[in-house]
Amino acid sequence: MTMRWLCVEAHFLAGRYHGSRDDGRLAQWPPDPYRLFQALVAAGNLGFRRTEFSDAKKAALRWLERRPPPEILVPPARRANTFRLYVPNNDMDKVARAWAKGSEPEKRPAELRTDKDLRPHAVDGDATVRFLWPVEDDEWSAAQASAELVCAEARHLHALGLGIDLVVGQGRILGEAERRALAGDLWIADSLRPGWRVPAEGSLDELLARHLEQIARVQAGGSRGARRWVTPPAPPTVFREVEYRPRGAARSRPVHLFALAGGDGGYRSFDPRQAIEVAAWTRHAAHEIARLPQLKFSKAFVEEFVCGHGVDAESKNHRFSYLSLPTISPKGRDGRIRRVLLVEPPEGGGKEASALVRRLAGMPLVEEGTGEIKAELQPTDPFADGVAGRYLRKARKWGSVTPLVLPGRDDRDSRKAVGLVIKALRQAGYAAPVEEIHLQAEPVFAGAEMAARYRVPAYLKSFPRTHAIITFAEQISGPIALGAGRHIGLGVFAAMA
Repeated sequence: MTMRWLCVEAHFLAGRYHGSRDDGRLAQWPPDPYRLFQALVAAGNLGFRRTEFSDAKKAALRWLERRPPPEILVPPARRANTFRLYVPNNDMDKVARAWAKGSEPEKRPAELRTDKDLRPHAVDGDATVRFLWPVEDDEWSAAQASAELVCAEARHLHALGLGIDLVVGQGRILGEAERRALAGDLWIADSLRPGWRVPAEGSLDELLARHLEQIARVQAGGSRGARRWVTPPAPPTVFREVEYRPRGAARSRPVHLFALAGGDGGYRSFDPRQAIEVAAWTRHAAHEIARLPQLKFSKAFVEEFVCGHGVDAESKNHRFSYLSLPTISPKGRDGRIRRVLLVEPPEGGGKEASALVRRLAGMPLVEEGTGEIKAELQPTDPFADGVAGRYLRKARKWGSVTPLVLPGRDDRDSRKAVGLVIKALRQAGYAAPVEEIHLQAEPVFAGAEMAARYRVPAYLKSFPRTHAIITFAEQISGPIALGAGRHIGLGVFAAMA
């Protein structure tokens, strides 16, 4: 099926982008699609164009807000130096009232300043960011009018980011060949984890309502001389969130966290050297559920996805990973295992995986051979759990909690060992550049053990084990598990402070 692309371009005239996220605490690159959507609405309502903001234009933007998140094609960019501005904080009315009464104000005008840190990106190359929405050929006849109106509105863009980020806008409809000819780094949306805002159904109506609130923000009492006050519009809330990543970077993976609960409702804890045993107990519990006849799971799903018995490299990676999570204590030694993380591959496991995970709640972990119940699986929100947060957050510097089993023999050659770590990164799907790899036998985190003391399956005993500290050139999201035992609780990394 042929494809057309709606391409909205923003050329940064000064080669700088000052947009940020998390209330200005973090720099943002590339600009998020919701910010572009806001800029399109603002440009269409600027000055006299407000009278030309027709129902047809509104319908075109409503069509756009319902589209899937666009691809973003960006030129090379780098973090520029953070700098601080001091801006008026709009308290001059207090000064004026004091002067009118003939008294001294509490603060002089020069003191009424608020500091504001800006974290810009320097945009190189042609300094043009392109947002690309695919339009299938069979929907083009219905979408053409809306897409062409969006292209026309894009010519009115004047700023993207802060008010100082002046741009020249343009919209185009591209064919496949024209799309492939565009230069730049491609960022694609990963809907599995929040991070970047994208418009959603209702975004336009909310922005137009906020515009009316902004016009009416100054209010006054009915009597002469009554005090006036400002009512700022509420922050926008109608948008979706996805995570954007460079094409080729490892994708975010769906995760499911379980606490290892005891009969008294508290945690059961296990020696960190038992990481593969806890993983094996969890895999056994998942296998018991997968075999239930009423679920009607396919044999391939049970044997390959649940048990990991793939026949080739691709099927061996398309599976659950069972990661034991030792506790990393900020106050000193702990290191005991109280949680286990089930991790799906980047493409997910579909409805079968979701159904299996739901049924794991309350399942006992049974020791093979003795039949002893070691713990019960208690579902826990992975993004609200402090311990799991060390394994899931974004960071540049990561350290191994359980040792990495190198995917080959290093012949006691440190350079060869580093090469095997790079191989392990490729095998796990990480394409981000690495700045430094440090290998050591000693544990990285308090409570962990020497690498050689961890138990490994018989088929991995001949391969070297090592702890590692890896520093990437950019922030990487967890979970990270590397090496020959990465699906069974070995080579699990945590973010370093």
